[in-house]
Amino acid sequence: MRKIVLVGMCSVVLAAVLAGVGASASPSDDVFRGSWTSIDIDGSHQMLDIRGSGQSGHYAMVLFDDSATLACDGSPVRFQGSGLVDGNSLLMTGAITCIPGGNPLQGRISIRFVYNPGTDTLTDDFGVTWYRA
Repeated sequence: MRKIVLVGMCSVVLAAVLAGVGASASPSDDVFRGSWTSIDIDGSHQMLDIRGSGQSGHYAMVLFDDSATLACDGSPVRFQGSGLVDGNSLLMTGAITCIPGGNPLQGRISIRFVYNPGTDTLTDDFGVTWYRA
């Protein structure tokens, strides 16, 4: 009888451990959604807002940089577009608009954000780390 109880308890503990492993954050747990902040490589401050249900891996995204040195000669920029999840990465594609003026730059650009579940951060194509705001 003790063996049966011991085996049963071990099974319950093993099931709990395995369930805990599966409970870690993954893209399917909607880890991308929310507000993020970073310091760009030029020292400017950036905010990233990821909204939507994430249904089928799609999001609405807006990135604001208070001083876009390359794209807008140091003026603020708004980058608005859509995001598509692929595993631990989120590809944002959209248009850049320099502020003031509101004139969108020609063409669309893409930036990839990779989610790190160990630190709950994003890293973009430029090596910039994004933290939850």
